[in-house]
Amino acid sequence: MKPSLSLRIVLLAVILGFGSELVAEEGHRASDEFDQEDILGVTAMVNFIYSDWSDSSKSKKGDFEFDHFRIQAQTDIAYGFFASAQYRWYDGWQTPHHMLVGLRFENAELKLGQTWVPFGIDWQPFDDWGNIPYYVGLQDDYDMGVTWEQKAGDFTLDVGFFKNQQLSSGSRERYDTDVFSGDVGSDDIILKEKENEETNQLNLRALYDIPLDADDRSASIGVSGMFGQLYNKTTDDSGTRWAFAAHGSCEVGIVHANLQWTFYDYDQELPRGATRDDKDWINVSAWNFAYEIPREAHMLSGSIGVELMGEALIAHVNYSTLWGGTSEADSHLVTYGLCSLGEGREFAKPVDVFLEAYQGRNDPQLSGDASGYGRDASCSDFRIELRLYYNFGLSKRSVSRKLDS
Repeated sequence: MKPSLSLRIVLLAVILGFGSELVAEEGHRASDEFDQEDILGVTAMVNFIYSDWSDSSKSKKGDFEFDHFRIQAQTDIAYGFFASAQYRWYDGWQTPHHMLVGLRFENAELKLGQTWVPFGIDWQPFDDWGNIPYYVGLQDDYDMGVTWEQKAGDFTLDVGFFKNQQLSSGSRERYDTDVFSGDVGSDDIILKEKENEETNQLNLRALYDIPLDADDRSASIGVSGMFGQLYNKTTDDSGTRWAFAAHGSCEVGIVHANLQWTFYDYDQELPRGATRDDKDWINVSAWNFAYEIPREAHMLSGSIGVELMGEALIAHVNYSTLWGGTSEADSHLVTYGLCSLGEGREFAKPVDVFLEAYQGRNDPQLSGDASGYGRDASCSDFRIELRLYYNFGLSKRSVSRKLDS
């Protein structure tokens, strides 16, 4: 009997972890969103949640529950080769985060597999929830393809070609956000099933690090572009999808900030008889949930983080909004939070703590009551979470959460 996919990934992680004596070199861009560079490690997360839209949550004054367990491994092998994998188990579902092999040169890296899609700011620092660009599928995305990163002085150029999205387009069980073609479930927010999937995607990302004469200051600006096809299994024809973003970030002493503007446009090749409303909305899925986004929209996102006690205590505010194009109304999400990262403390180093409050309008991922991003449901929700991560590394571990873009 063949081992299951999850078992094979665990075996791969163990082989990667114990099959090498080398640690990833200092400064190498980490594969995990929190830049954990364990050769082999596991993470468990539990959280306390209070949601104002849930009668049971309000009556019980919140719930304390298991969130997920993950195993991760990454290693240098030899002659510049490296590999990385991470798999996660949630309550009732499971998903890979990434699986890749790569080759490192003096000023460049080549990666092959399920790897990070170079577009915009790759993640929002210190925020443990995500923002609207992430839930639209244009941030912290991992797809099946190949990427090349080239550094030349203060310039960095990322090029990627992706043949397919992370998992089957019919799957809801995914870490990132991708186009969805599956059946509509009882918890999904989709008006009509559509047989679309992502394919043949090209990404370009250019970043310039602005030279500054102070050790405690840094700044960068960049632009990103994406162009791909949107294959429809019913019509056996492909539409197009493209996106553009301008982004920048800076660090001044203990303050970290970034800002990004994004525009995207998807054109579906639907069967005859499709209505204007059908064409104006795209089905996507993430986190075991399917919902709609506008076919075309603008997005603005940004964050500010302040180190109050180094990484031992950081305050942050993240904001994102979607508007225009084919959206019926604006969607907003703002996060206020405090986080305490174990590497910045002398006690309880394996534990990372996030205390965050989320306020959203027309945001289906926040409560599930909204009709979709850009749909006018006049839905405003509030949520508080306390998240506890326990990180157990079986090898040397170094953490750096500085901005990458």
